[in-house]
Amino acid sequence: MKPPPKGMAPTLAALAGLVAGFTVGIVFHGSTDPWVGRIMAVIAAAGQLWVAALRMAALPLVVVLTLAAVAGARREGSIGLLSLRTVLLFSGMLLAAGLIAFAVTAPAVTLYPVDADTAAAFVRPTPEVPPDVAASRATSVGDWLVALIPTNVFQAAARGDVLPLLFFTVLFGFAVRRLEAGPQELLSRIFRALADAMMALVGFVLKVLPIGVFGLCAAFAFKIGVRVTGVIAVWIVLVSSVLFLVTLLLYPFTAVAGRVSPLRFARAAAPAQVVAIGTRSSLAALPALVAGGQQHLGLPASATGFVLPLAVASFKLNMTISGPVKLLFLAHVFQRPLGIPQLAAFLATDLILSFSTAGVPSMGTARSLPAYLAAGIPLEAVLMLNAVDTIPDMFKTLTNVTADMSAATILSRRERSRAKTPALVGVATPSSESSGASS
Repeated sequence: MKPPPKGMAPTLAALAGLVAGFTVGIVFHGSTDPWVGRIMAVIAAAGQLWVAALRMAALPLVVVLTLAAVAGARREGSIGLLSLRTVLLFSGMLLAAGLIAFAVTAPAVTLYPVDADTAAAFVRPTPEVPPDVAASRATSVGDWLVALIPTNVFQAAARGDVLPLLFFTVLFGFAVRRLEAGPQELLSRIFRALADAMMALVGFVLKVLPIGVFGLCAAFAFKIGVRVTGVIAVWIVLVSSVLFLVTLLLYPFTAVAGRVSPLRFARAAAPAQVVAIGTRSSLAALPALVAGGQQHLGLPASATGFVLPLAVASFKLNMTISGPVKLLFLAHVFQRPLGIPQLAAFLATDLILSFSTAGVPSMGTARSLPAYLAAGIPLEAVLMLNAVDTIPDMFKTLTNVTADMSAATILSRRERSRAKTPALVGVATPSSESSGASS
């Protein structure tokens, strides 16, 4: 038997830790033997130590990643306008996907009843919210907007107020971009070095991912027994369904905004979608995206040489889908009500962080942790759901590559229209159809 691909090894190890943890917890569930209690306490402590290490690095990681992304972004004049249009489209699609995810998930989670024992097993390890943090949380949209500007950045960092800190970080990054070339390049290099160092630190923590997942899952299953499998199954079905729904909605959206028929778009995206599901890698699907776009949509060089590579590298539509779904699901399990300001803060944080790509496997897990911390969701539960991402990850990659092709199609609409290529007629107006047929 061939060994698993190198990129699959961490995933398989995490799954092994999850299965082993659930098995141990379920087997010893209900035991009154004091030695079993002591052993399970040690196993639970191992998981809590791992979470504490990730929590320690989460906030500095998001700050330096954002600084490196904003201050070090390229500004070539030849593609400046296309870059702006691309970022605006990416941001709009991310925002729309997040709103759809909230709208679909909110009523869906109410159909899943959470018994008191399951909720208690989840809630017990949740850290208490300090009084000053609870008082600082916005009670209205107006208060939330005012709270975006921190009066004391260091105090906001100490309290764990992620969004105000992120707002200051973005503004500071843009201020760095206003400096002269020399100081700007120096600071950008420093930010990139800090980001690399933080990613290396988190990489060390993630190397013991199977042990951490084992400790968390074993402790949770020890408390609630076999009912843990129901929580995991509901989560997998829920997030996969919402991701698939948004993927389907991309077809009519692209047909209208990109002026192509859904059938042509489906033919162009299908090869890349197959690669995405098989490899769970958007980068691996890039050649198929380019080939499919050229063959079936006649995408110009600006789309295949700039938009598609940029989209694969930095456009992760699944983040504002899977993130909100996970937030609402865990808030339902924890029986923790969330207001509009908290939901808006979470979505804004996820949107900003979706552009802070990291070239290290599993780094997306660490990058998104501050958003859940800001919403009051314990990291233990987030990491437990992340460990069963094998099936949802297929749908995430499917959504990402479909969105990449959609963005390239929409952004190249003008060039394709000027070229009057017959393959681009799609759902265009009758006049454009006649002109396409005559060319």
